[in-house]
Amino acid sequence: MYKYSLLFFLGLFLITSLYAEDLDTLLTGYKKESDFSKITKRDTAGLLDLYTRDDLEHMQARNLLDILKTIPGVYLSRSTNNLTVLATPSIRQISLSYARLYINDHDVSSTSFGSAFLVWGELPIEYIDHIEVYKATSSMEFGNENAALIIRLYTKNAQHDSGSKIKLLADNMGSLNADIYTTDTLENGISYFAYGNIDNINRTVYHNEYNNHTYDFKSDKDGYNLYGDIQYKTLDVQVGAYSKRSDSFIGPGIYKTPTGGELDATHRYIHITNNFTNNIKLQLSYDALSYNRTYEDPNGIRVANTPILNKYCIVFDDEIYSAIIEKTIQTQNNKLLLGGFYKSKSFQANGHYRDTNLTYSHSNSFSNRLNLYSLYAEDTYNIDETMHIIASVKGDFYRYEKEVDAQNEYLARIGGIKTFKNIKIKLFYSQGYIPLEFYKIYNPENIPYKTNPHLKTTQTEVYSSTIEYKQKNSVLSFDFARVTSKNLIYYDRTTSNGWQNNNDTIWKNLFQLNYTYNFDLNNKIVTNFVYGNNETHYINSPSYEAVIRSFNKYKKFQFYNELIYQTSYTLYNVYVDASYDFTSAIKYQYTDDLTFGFKGENIFNKGYENSYRGLAFSIPVNDQKFWLSLEYSF
Repeated sequence: MYKYSLLFFLGLFLITSLYAEDLDTLLTGYKKESDFSKITKRDTAGLLDLYTRDDLEHMQARNLLDILKTIPGVYLSRSTNNLTVLATPSIRQISLSYARLYINDHDVSSTSFGSAFLVWGELPIEYIDHIEVYKATSSMEFGNENAALIIRLYTKNAQHDSGSKIKLLADNMGSLNADIYTTDTLENGISYFAYGNIDNINRTVYHNEYNNHTYDFKSDKDGYNLYGDIQYKTLDVQVGAYSKRSDSFIGPGIYKTPTGGELDATHRYIHITNNFTNNIKLQLSYDALSYNRTYEDPNGIRVANTPILNKYCIVFDDEIYSAIIEKTIQTQNNKLLLGGFYKSKSFQANGHYRDTNLTYSHSNSFSNRLNLYSLYAEDTYNIDETMHIIASVKGDFYRYEKEVDAQNEYLARIGGIKTFKNIKIKLFYSQGYIPLEFYKIYNPENIPYKTNPHLKTTQTEVYSSTIEYKQKNSVLSFDFARVTSKNLIYYDRTTSNGWQNNNDTIWKNLFQLNYTYNFDLNNKIVTNFVYGNNETHYINSPSYEAVIRSFNKYKKFQFYNELIYQTSYTLYNVYVDASYDFTSAIKYQYTDDLTFGFKGENIFNKGYENSYRGLAFSIPVNDQKFWLSLEYSF
C-alpha cells in the first residue's frame, strides 16, 4: 500500500514539475510575442538596434549610460566638463544636435545646445520598458527636428504593468540609488503610472600635477528624476523632471588644475497627446531648462578677449513650446502621413567672469527666440507583401526674433524594403542637414557677445543599406552607412565670431556585421563587429569595435555577460591602448516579489579611455564598479 502511494506521489511530482516547466516556457513565449517593443519599432526608420524589456532586465541597466556604451558603432565619451558626448568610429566627437533623445513621443531637447544629452545622459531608466536606437536615419517618421541618430525610450505603463515596485542599489564606492514606481487602471477607465528616482553617485578621482601641487579631477553626481503618465481613452498626459548636480571634472583651465566648479541643471516638461477618431494626432508640449555652469581654476582659464580668468560662470535658461499635428490616410496598399509642427524656442544666457589677479570682473547677458515652422509628408506604398517603397519630404523654416538671418531647410528621403523568403534587403538615401545650436550662433567666449548671423547648417547626404538573413534560431545581418557632410562647423579662436563654416566636403563610413543566435526562449548571444573610417584618414577614436553579449536564464537565475573591445588610437599626442570592457551580472528571484542582483562593471579595469588636450594621460570613461541590488514588488 505504501509502495503504491509513494509511486503515486512521485508520479504526481514529476507530472507537476514537467507541467510547471512547460507553463514557464509557454509564459515566456507569450511574454516575448506580446513584447511592447514589437508594437513601437519602425523597420523603415534606419539601422535599428533594439533593447527589449527582457534585455534591460538581464543587463540590470541602471541608467542611460549603460545602454549608450553598448550601441555598436557609437562610442560613449565624456567631455572635459563631465558631460555625456558621443563619438563614432575614427571620429573624435559628433555634434550635439547630431543625436536626439525621445521619451515616448516627446523630444527632450534644448534651445541652447540642440540636444538633451548634456543633462539627460545619465538618466535613470528603471521606468523604461524598452529602447530603440536608429542610426543613419531621418526623423521625419517621428514628426520632429532632424537628426542622424535617434534614441527612443518607451516608458512602462498601466497597459503592460500593474502594482508597485521598489529598487535599491549600492556600489563599492559608496554610491546609492533608489527607484520606486506604481501603476494601475481605475474603474472609471483612467490609468496612471508614477515614478521617482534619487541617486548619489561617487566616481574615481584622478589627479594632475602642476608646480608641485596636486589637483583633483572629480566627477561625482547626485540628482533626482520624476515621471508621471495619466491616460484616459484617447488622451495621454505625461510630465517629467530631471535634476542633477555634478562636479566639473577637468574643466577648461589652461593647465588643467581645477579647484572647484560644478553643473547644476534641471529640465522639466509636459507632453499632451490626443488621438482623434479620424486618424488625426495632436501633440502639445512645454520644456523648461535651467543650466548653471561654474568653473574655478587658480592657474587661469583662457576665454577669448578677456584677461586670464580664474572663475567663469554661465547660466542658460531655455523654454520650448511645441505643437504637432498629423493625419494618417490608410488604404489597402498605401499609407500616407501628413504633418506639421510649430516650435517657439527661447533662451536667456548670463555670464560672470573674474580674473586671476582679482582686478577684472565682468557680467553680461543676451537672449533670442526662434520660431520654427515645419511641414512634412511620408508615403509608404506596398507593391506586394514582399516589397515596400517609402518616400518622404520635409521643409523647415527658421525665423529668429533678432540678429540671425532667416533660413529655409529641406529634407528628402527615399528607400525600399524587399523580402525574399529568409532574406530581407533595405536601401535608403536621404538629403538633410544638422540643425544649428544657439551656443554656436552666439559665441559664449566673446565678451561682449557677438552673434554669427551667417553661420550655415551642415548639409548631409546619407546612404544606408541592410541585408538580413533569418533562420529559425538565428539572424545574420550586415549594415552599411555612408554620411557625406559639407559646411562643417569648426571653432576658430582667432575670429571675432568663433564658430565658422568649412567649405570642404568630407565623408565617413560605417560597416557593421551582426549575428544573433537564440538557443531557446531564455538563452541567446548577440554579437556586433564594427569598422568605421573617414576621408581625412585621421583616427581620432577606435576604428574597430566588437560587442559580444550573452543573455541566459536558469530556473530562478538570470545571467548577463558583456565584452566590448575597441582598438587603439592616438589623439592630442596621447596613445590610447586597445580596451576590453567586461561586464557581468547575475540576478536571483528569491520569491515572486523579491529579487537580488549583483553586477560588476568594467571588471578588469581595461575599458575605453578618452584623451584630452593639455593632458599627458588618458582617463577611463567608465569606472570599475560592483553593484548590489534589491527589488521588491507589491
